[in-house]
Amino acid sequence: MIFSKTIATLATLASMLALAQADMLQISNPTQGTRWKVSETVFLEWKGNCASMGAAAKNADVDLMTGNSNALRFVAKLASIDCSGSNNRKEFAIPADFVKESGNYSLAVQTVPQLSYSNVFTIDSATATDAGSAGAPASGGQTGTTLAQDPSNTKNSGAAQGTVAAATVVAMAAVAFAAQLL
Repeated sequence: MIFSKTIATLATLASMLALAQADMLQISNPTQGTRWKVSETVFLEWKGNCASMGAAAKNADVDLMTGNSNALRFVAKLASIDCSGSNNRKEFAIPADFVKESGNYSLAVQTVPQLSYSNVFTIDSATATDAGSAGAPASGGQTGTTLAQDPSNTKNSGAAQGTVAAATVVAMAAVAFAAQLL
């Protein structure tokens, strides 16, 4: 009797954790330290897929956002991606009219049930007056790619940290539910 309750509890816990992690993409480019320029071809790269979104997974919007991680503001829709299967990269250009001034931005991919966010990165506008950054990559990096190719650089975005927090809450709820069964 106790064995079957334990198995049922573990199955419930596993399904709750899977639901909490469903369809979140891990954005691997851009990362912190990435520097893009308007009108250049850049790329979004991710791990995972959002196949459970059904047909919507073939056309998930990629939005450019600005502001601090607790108060992001929509700037523009940049592209749509197919995250339904093995695709994991999308190239596009940042239109000059979307970015009026250089600054820090992030991407939000419209995955369900939660959005997938990139880390904060920099976009240099066409009107940037900093001659040192015009046309030159920052500190040995490449324009349009990540500056830190080091696999140990695994800083999470605020959204990824929020996912861990949500999974923790779900796990605590499952443990409380299991305690009631025993």
